[in-house]
Amino acid sequence: MELVGLLAFALILGLIIRSKGDNTMDTLSKGCGCMTTLFVLFILLVVVVLLLNNNPDFFKDIFN
Repeated sequence: MELVGLLAFALILGLIIRSKGDNTMDTLSKGCGCMTTLFVLFILLVVVVLLLNNNPDFFKDIFN
């Protein structure tokens, strides 16, 4: 059931970013790609926030 929900979300996301003339598989592919990219960016954001919470001077040490 969760897979159906993820595919439906990917299809809706793909409908937002689709090109004119795309078929359903192209739309679904674009939606899955966008969803994957957003998921990776979210994971990176969580890692950065956790690094900053544990060691606030982490980026100061790197960039100085």
